[in-house]
Amino acid sequence: MNINEQNDFLSIIDENQKIISRYCLMYTNELMSFEDLYQETIYNLWKSYQSFKGNCKSSTWVYRVTINTCITYIRLKYKRGHQLELTKAINMPAEIAADDNKKELYSMISRLSLMDRSIIMLWLDEKSYTEIAETLGISETNVGSRLNRAKEKLKQMFNHTKN
Repeated sequence: MNINEQNDFLSIIDENQKIISRYCLMYTNELMSFEDLYQETIYNLWKSYQSFKGNCKSSTWVYRVTINTCITYIRLKYKRGHQLELTKAINMPAEIAADDNKKELYSMISRLSLMDRSIIMLWLDEKSYTEIAETLGISETNVGSRLNRAKEKLKQMFNHTKN
């Protein structure tokens, strides 16, 4: 990789650092696990950068690699017998931790399945059904139905906590 490619890669990472951090935080709550997952994500982005052809936006590519890395990380943790508490009471980004409503929302999102969590997070990041489908490798129809079910689950969780 030449110096221009390295600079381009670092620029993409810098532009998408909040995405990477937010997703790594959503998929783990232990400080060491966050750091490990963040490093693993950057490493996977680096490994796959050579094959990134620019067929999609760089942010779509970052989302895809980050989400796949997070899901793989969670699955490996479960296979190894580690139990993860998926609530996010600590280690949240400052803009979430300062707002009790956001904190509660992210806590509820963390209780969804891995795929539903990814869909909701992308939707909250104002991605279109097309972008979500492209990022996750599923159909737009599947995005719509899963998103509606995930929103319904969140609504039920919200109603349950208010009663």
